[in-house]
Amino acid sequence: MGMSSDPAGAARPRVLVQGLTPSEIETVKDLAGSVRVTSDFTDVHPEEHDVLIHTDADFSDLSGSYPRRLVFAPKPDLDLRGISRSSSSIGYSESRTFTRAQTRQTPARDFDVPDSVKGMGLESLVRASCQPAPEQMYVGVSVPVYPERETLILLQERLKYGLTLAAIFRSQESFYSTDFVVWLPDQARSHLKDWFKHSLSLWREEEPDRFPTAADWHEHDSWASPPELSSRRALAEFEAEEARRVELSAMQRQVLTDQLAADQIEGAAWRSLLTSNGNDLVDQVRSALASFGFGVVDSDALPENKGKKREDLRVVDGDWTALVEVKGYAGSARSNDLLQVTSTVAAYAVATGRLPDALWYIPNVERGLPPSQRSSPLAGREDDLHEFSESHHGCLIDTRELFALRQSVATGAVTQETARELLKQATGRFKAEGPLKTH
Repeated sequence: MGMSSDPAGAARPRVLVQGLTPSEIETVKDLAGSVRVTSDFTDVHPEEHDVLIHTDADFSDLSGSYPRRLVFAPKPDLDLRGISRSSSSIGYSESRTFTRAQTRQTPARDFDVPDSVKGMGLESLVRASCQPAPEQMYVGVSVPVYPERETLILLQERLKYGLTLAAIFRSQESFYSTDFVVWLPDQARSHLKDWFKHSLSLWREEEPDRFPTAADWHEHDSWASPPELSSRRALAEFEAEEARRVELSAMQRQVLTDQLAADQIEGAAWRSLLTSNGNDLVDQVRSALASFGFGVVDSDALPENKGKKREDLRVVDGDWTALVEVKGYAGSARSNDLLQVTSTVAAYAVATGRLPDALWYIPNVERGLPPSQRSSPLAGREDDLHEFSESHHGCLIDTRELFALRQSVATGAVTQETARELLKQATGRFKAEGPLKTH
């Protein structure tokens, strides 16, 4: 079958192009019935062309004149603010404002290709030609758009109100035919032939006479040379393998994402040592100290302490014992809490016939702030802390330091035995990376 032609003799599809390079125009000629190049739309008659390929344009530009368009968006430009402005499209009121492209100055990290597009076999093409490089600025539009369009999103930011970087827009608003446009980022021109072929196949479904298959007969396997057939098979195999790889990668990423979500729940409990208060904080401190191999006893559970306020915890390592007071604060620590710790010594001595080997004061201060922004507990009360240290082998253990030591033990950087010795030897302010004394 020969190419269908209009009365003037131009073979269909009759393609008008604007803004393409000479090599890109040659690419279009391989698939078009006829091609005309213009830089001024006032010099051509729209009805003499079946499709317009143009650059540096919004999805609605010239929609009233050329209902079938392959459009490449403007390049990223900080002057593209996404502000609506009057459209110059023929067929629409000049007073109406249309959705315009805008430059994303703070690029997103992730982009989504909808499942419907994957089902069309377009994911590899979309990813290869439309997805911007990491941290590279790009152009997009906010959907839904105005004038209203039925929108098939091809690529979109993975954000709550993400911009659409590539899409197919359709409507019935054009004055003589359905508007049907494929809108892509400028960088997609690197795959111009693939996108033009796909656009032709979409338009052909609705208007087979205007977009006959004869225009691209040389693309059919029936008329291909053996090397072409071999290359086509290799490309098809590559694209199929790439699609499988992308699907597998997405599945693996989902597994990792799900695992991270589960681990974040456990992580919140792990960080409770830095955020909790009251009995919850006592439980977290008990758990941390037990992870070092200490024996840890809830003092309130001891028969001799029933109904009495004593220390929160007793920590034992063989015949060594420390009495522990745990406090959580929204603000700063209080030095009179040191007296509360030391007041437990007499009762312990009466009950056991011996003095404790150490007293530990474990405060969680300013727990509403990020740990790195918190002040040091009892800063400026060094005399009180010195007296506590000298008289009772006392030690202030900031929960941040306890967290750091637990982290080192959990990751294998420090052994349980070393952690116990660091704590048993410490007086004054405990530092998780303090040196061990040698004997």
